[in-house]
Amino acid sequence: MTAMYTLKKGGAYDRFIMMVEAFLERECHVHCLSLTPILIQHPSYTNHVVALPFKDGNGFATKALVLFLFPFYLLLMGWREKIDLIIAFGPLYAFLQALPKWILKKPMVTLIRSDLSSRTRTSSRRSWSAFLSKRIDRIGILSSDRIITNNVATQGEIIRVVGYRKKGQVTVLYNNIPSIRHPSQEALSHERSRLGIPDDGKLLVTTGVVTPGKNFEILLRCLPGSGMTNLFLAIVGDGTTKADFLYRDQLKELAGELDIPQRVVFTGWVQKEELWRIDSAADLFILPSTNEGMPNALLEALGCNTPCFGSNIPGIRDILCHDELMFDPYDEGALIRKVVRFFADGVYARKISELCLEQKEKLCFDWKEWVVERVTEGAGCIEAAEKR
Repeated sequence: MTAMYTLKKGGAYDRFIMMVEAFLERECHVHCLSLTPILIQHPSYTNHVVALPFKDGNGFATKALVLFLFPFYLLLMGWREKIDLIIAFGPLYAFLQALPKWILKKPMVTLIRSDLSSRTRTSSRRSWSAFLSKRIDRIGILSSDRIITNNVATQGEIIRVVGYRKKGQVTVLYNNIPSIRHPSQEALSHERSRLGIPDDGKLLVTTGVVTPGKNFEILLRCLPGSGMTNLFLAIVGDGTTKADFLYRDQLKELAGELDIPQRVVFTGWVQKEELWRIDSAADLFILPSTNEGMPNALLEALGCNTPCFGSNIPGIRDILCHDELMFDPYDEGALIRKVVRFFADGVYARKISELCLEQKEKLCFDWKEWVVERVTEGAGCIEAAEKR
């Protein structure tokens, strides 16, 4: 049994779907509670959709009802369906599923996909919200029998919450690089032409949900700061909230202020195949985020054999490892120097490419197989589910 408020764009939601599919491929019955339909075509999958009388799925009343009603819906669903295991996709969902866990006496495993410290920082202006969020996270974490994070820094944060005597219950499962079919050179040339990149142009690409934590403005400032008039930027993705769309509009205004609107392309959301073509067509991929879990955007760029730079922060550090591939996300000058050197120094560019290929090799594995193994370790629930 699992739950998801609603399905949005972004890497964390992609991983949720991958996790559900991983259990379905093992012929387990999966029951998922949600507010909006989460459509997965499989005979062993059941989506239980809660109908609420509010049109605004992000409104305060809706969120309050979720906090109060979801635990009871989950308890009823778990009892009726005779579930063997509860999987929470984050501490909030662990909090919501704590009641059915204790009453039904079933194990609960929580997967944490984000940097928890960033949640508190971004809520610092609303102290009551930060306090409530921190309490909910703590209850969810302490209610979990086992926790799986996707980076070492978050593992350390969780261990400080549960105590070092229980650190064996907190493990790390990195995100993987998916299998990517590489497009032909002709297809790459067509993609660059479609984006408006001239033959002598150099293309920077970044991807993801367009939200303030992505720090995309540093990339816009990099274009005039580099002194390279043939340097272009493609931002692939879009927002999912009103705040995100406001940030996107601010980025477009900034491009105008910097007199580079003709060198910045906002593609909006694209399908995976098109995303990978854009990543493959890039000369350099850069992810300048100020907080991340373990970003799929960066992993996919590595999977496309594209040289990458990323912020020196938890999550990205677990992927890139080498100082040569990272920069301080608050140091605009450091990033500009790296970009200029990459395009001016062939030896340096080859070294960056080699280091990226080295990291790619480490992160190519079957994540679905590993997530099932880690989640069910010692629980015996796969065998129980397969017998039913």
